Amino acid sequence: MKVSNSARPDGVPWWQAALMIRGQTEADQRNLRLIWIWTCAWSGSFAAALTMLRFNPQLPAAAAWLLAAIPLVLGVPTVRVYLRFLREADEFMRKVQLEGIAIGYAVGSLACIVYFLLERIGAPALPMVVALVPFSLGWAVGSFVVARRYR
Repeated sequence: MKVSNSARPDGVPWWQAALMIRGQTEADQRNLRLIWIWTCAWSGSFAAALTMLRFNPQLPAAAAWLLAAIPLVLGVPTVRVYLRFLREADEFMRKVQLEGIAIGYAVGSLACIVYFLLERIGAPALPMVVALVPFSLGWAVGSFVVARRYR
């Protein structure tokens, strides 16, 4: 059987597999839904906690600590569902995710180190949370490139 350069052996185009749009088992689809649900819950809790802490600086210390801990508590199941997805994913998806994570880590690390030096010569200081941007974009672009390479 001849395999097209634009599709995986299961007939799903590489870009749909990379974006996790099609070509998953029922377990993968369930795990991806859980990843989205928990990621949205974690992101929403982070945004809500940040907003509450910013606009209510007079909150009692115990309440502020509790509010700041909510994203951490919601982050644990977020990581667990992603790990379950990786464990249950097929070899292609695991390879894409692993190499995407490696590329994201490299890009994020380089960006953080370079920006640290740029701050020393006058670039504006950025909050630590901004470091998520190059790590996340590096992972996303890296996953896309890896999926294309192994189409």
